[in-house]
Amino acid sequence: MMTKLQDMRKKRGLRQAELARRLQVSRQCVCIAEKKGIRNADAAERYAQVLQCRPADLMEFSRARTRAVR
Repeated sequence: MMTKLQDMRKKRGLRQAELARRLQVSRQCVCIAEKKGIRNADAAERYAQVLQCRPADLMEFSRARTRAVR
């Protein structure tokens, strides 16, 4: 399953190395963020500026498990 970050990067036609260069981080940092997804608002803001999108477009929100009430 692709994270929102990975999907947006690919839509923008960027490789991990190019995104990392623009963010001034290592490619490994981008790789980890893509595997885990972005859950931090500050990180989402930094990536969003480079990818020209809204931070919310990159955030991975965990889905709370709910039980049906009977």
